[in-house]
Amino acid sequence: MNQSGTRIKPGRASLIGGIAVAAASFVLWAAVAHELAADTTGVLIVGLCVAAGIGIWIRVADL
Repeated sequence: MNQSGTRIKPGRASLIGGIAVAAASFVLWAAVAHELAADTTGVLIVGLCVAAGIGIWIRVADL
């Protein structure tokens, strides 16, 4: 809450941006893992977690 008592509502743009950045991050992670011949399920799951973290960070930081 800010000083005037109104609540700041996050915009839909930050949600869409977070999702887009997360998706792009995962695609890049998978591409690099493939080029390094390390595209195992475990590496891709770690990439998915990293991408989700980046997307959440973008969403929260954009508030």
